Amino acid sequence: MKNSKMDYTLLIVTLILVSFGILMVFSSSYYYAIDKMQDKTHFFINDLKWVAFGVLSMIVASMVPYKIYRKVAIPLFLLSLFLLVYVLFKGVVVNNAQRWIYIAGQGFMPAEIAKIGAIMYFAFMLELNYKQINKPRVLIIYIGIIALMVFLIMEQPNMSTAVILGGILAIMLFVSGIWWRYTISLIGLGAIGAWMLVMKASYRLSRWTAFMDPFKYKNDESWQVIQSLYALGTGGIYGVGVGMSTQNKLYIPEPQNDFILATVGEELGLLGTVGLLCLFLILIYRCIKIAMNAPDVFSTLLATGVSAMFGLQILMNYAVATSSMPATGVTLPFISYGGTSIVIMLGAVGILLNISKYSMKQDN
Repeated sequence: MKNSKMDYTLLIVTLILVSFGILMVFSSSYYYAIDKMQDKTHFFINDLKWVAFGVLSMIVASMVPYKIYRKVAIPLFLLSLFLLVYVLFKGVVVNNAQRWIYIAGQGFMPAEIAKIGAIMYFAFMLELNYKQINKPRVLIIYIGIIALMVFLIMEQPNMSTAVILGGILAIMLFVSGIWWRYTISLIGLGAIGAWMLVMKASYRLSRWTAFMDPFKYKNDESWQVIQSLYALGTGGIYGVGVGMSTQNKLYIPEPQNDFILATVGEELGLLGTVGLLCLFLILIYRCIKIAMNAPDVFSTLLATGVSAMFGLQILMNYAVATSSMPATGVTLPFISYGGTSIVIMLGAVGILLNISKYSMKQDN
């Protein structure tokens, strides 16, 4: 039964994060944009455009009844697979990775679309086989789907997104009720597979080696991480002030992207990074709350997948920026610059807002 009230706490927190992200994109990219684009507002203006498009996608998604996503789950999943294959042959290479497709001069990353496509498809299929999920033949199919998606994304190559997507789908499997022995086995297989992929590629192995002793490789593999640590250390508790960062002035490559947390830490200090983390924790809490109170299996798993997507990206971004895991390219949701990412993330929030309208228990 539909309620008239959506989760306004989730909406407000999201808008605060997006607004803060716009500010930090401008602050972090200001000098870089002057140097590379001869236009200090280049990234800021583009970010505003993408945020506007993202907010529109959130509004539309919040108005579309979540049950409609059952009907589009398979077509969207097939489109995601097509785009992941297409990008391997016709994609544009940027920084030695073939992850982008350009249409009419506008680029987007199929892997970002694949996240939400896979989440919807998994939610739909898991609901259909909800009572048979622990049958080996059924479980093998789902593991095969995860392996296929991970393989296609790894071929770009894009290990960070592959790990996140694999983690999202594994969490959805766990929530759907697979037995603990299967869960432990799946985690073990994932860990072995990830390690084999690291060992297979020399650049991934070098990142792991640099992670073990970052200051030893501070002039090459660990450059970004070390500059991030310098920024976080310089910021101290209170920060040096918005716009006063030193490390984002050509020390951190493309500071508005994956390492934007370094600018947050330098300009707003420990209070800024912890305060931002608290906002993220509220966001995740509301997402999980929506999943727990969702009216059916499909909406529960759909909300779980979106919650996992947010949570894993936030965790990995904070870990990379603080040298708590090997460096990898993961955007900070709602904060980092990135068109496809912000549109998908805000659209996903819209889906959660719609599910919250049908919540079995109102707790706003």
